[in-house]
Amino acid sequence: MFRGAWLGLLLTLMAMPAVAASMNAFRERAVTDPHGLIAAVRQQLDHAGANLPPARERELLWGMGTAAINSNDDAALAEATLRLNSLAAVTHDPVAAAAAGFLQARHDIANGISAGLGEALQAANKVLGQADPGIVAWARYQFCDAYTLDDKPDKAIPLCQQALADYRALGDEFGMGDAENDTGLALATQDKVDDAAAAYKRSRQHYARAGADQLVVLVGDNLAKMYLKQGRPREAMALSQASLKQELAAGRVSDSLDSTTDIALAEAALGLHRQAYARMRDAVARARKAGINGQLIGMLQVESRMAEQVGDLRQALADEREASRLNNQAETPAQRVVEAELEQRYATREKELRISELEHANELKDLQLKAAEADAARRREQQQRQRLASVTIALLAAALLLIVGLLVLLLRAQRRHAAELQAQTLRDPLTGMANRRAFQQRATELLHHPREEHAAPHVLLLIDIDHFKSINDSIGHLQGDRVLRLLTDYLRTAVDDSCFVARIGGEEFTVLCPRAGLAAGMRLAEALRTGVAALVLPKDLPLTKLTISIGVAQFDGARCHDLSSWMRAADLALYAAKSGGRDQVVASKLAG
Repeated sequence: MFRGAWLGLLLTLMAMPAVAASMNAFRERAVTDPHGLIAAVRQQLDHAGANLPPARERELLWGMGTAAINSNDDAALAEATLRLNSLAAVTHDPVAAAAAGFLQARHDIANGISAGLGEALQAANKVLGQADPGIVAWARYQFCDAYTLDDKPDKAIPLCQQALADYRALGDEFGMGDAENDTGLALATQDKVDDAAAAYKRSRQHYARAGADQLVVLVGDNLAKMYLKQGRPREAMALSQASLKQELAAGRVSDSLDSTTDIALAEAALGLHRQAYARMRDAVARARKAGINGQLIGMLQVESRMAEQVGDLRQALADEREASRLNNQAETPAQRVVEAELEQRYATREKELRISELEHANELKDLQLKAAEADAARRREQQQRQRLASVTIALLAAALLLIVGLLVLLLRAQRRHAAELQAQTLRDPLTGMANRRAFQQRATELLHHPREEHAAPHVLLLIDIDHFKSINDSIGHLQGDRVLRLLTDYLRTAVDDSCFVARIGGEEFTVLCPRAGLAAGMRLAEALRTGVAALVLPKDLPLTKLTISIGVAQFDGARCHDLSSWMRAADLALYAAKSGGRDQVVASKLAG
């Protein structure tokens, strides 16, 4: 499957106008001739040596890295990321650091490694606030592509649309093709077949205008998927076969596996079940050999359905079990917490930049106010000296005073707005409860304050809603949001003011109890657990029962000596509660 992945090469953003065409051709070559491009980049790097300008070296390494991902060349990818990180360290270049992070994220997500999305979030944060519109468009597209590849369409689509607008402003047809292609992928994940097909067609038009004819063919495989869902298998097969031919010629393993899968699905739709099954068996074997676990999960599910169609039930069951095992390995509760924290940090950073812009605007208003006041003073002195045209000067002074008043009111409004934005960074928008940032501030202040000699230790409760993903999947995200608000309302009434309650991400909440001691913390946790289990749920909420699991950890100053180790102790206790059957309270063994 051609994802348009990571094709918005940095070198096109930094190139001089005189070489823009060659940069576009180089960007396309990362997809259509990745092996040749890797060899050419290595030759240029070796030939230039220490005389290569940092910006040019960054462009070449980005091109090499994208080509390595497209050709599944781990050695070339490692070389590109290592040199980009080294370049970032020596030249203090955040764009080079972000490029290395985006490349690693793309590789990890494609191979089913759970840390991939976190890598993309950190990379995007490195270039947040850049003034160069080309860098902004590039970073937004990489971020959009990471969410698309990780099957998170709700977060991918807004970023893809922002990237599309950025590329449109730059007049970059190739970039618009990339953004539209990823938009189609995200819409397809939401099963919006007609909308996705329209996005793919727009992508092909942009690539055609950019002269990227081979990419027009490759995006055809994505369009083929929509044709299959629209009941047009013969048209779908023709598009996928054309795409597969180019992918095999370019040595692009991952995309060729996806096109092969689409051809097998088209054969099955035409009634050629055994032929389709044999093709999928071969494709799955190649995916295993290449170690592309992220893609292998979906291929195993397709093979399982085809095995069932031809009566090979033993293989169908084996495929489902293997897909389930790989999926469980790819995502852990701890990793979800890390990703939620990074997403919150990225969103907070965006708000902080907005606050900074407002503060800068306030400074300009202050200068304007002072200038207006000085001008008013000069006018008054001139009026006293000349004593002429008193009526005209009086009107002018009144007008200036009015302007001063308006500027004062505008300045106050700007300051109120900045204060409101600052408060929003500490509140969870869904529940109105304190968020992870507020929790970290409160916990850090508590731990920095010396504890009295005979005071009981501080206690931390980490709460997780049981089976929340299943709740979202079975009754929908809107009802899932109602469940979060129900739990929030209960915690507000059940926890007194001596403790601090926060939602730190997803279905996870914390209760911070200063100087409470482990015994009191366990009593509170058990009271909360039983209280939630006994909640009478609204009749229009299609859920029979709500339960929670709680991990409890006290701050002992030894094994739990800072916020990170304290959180880790509570997280391990929560994991034990989950593993032990859920609807439980477990105290940490790392503290106490």
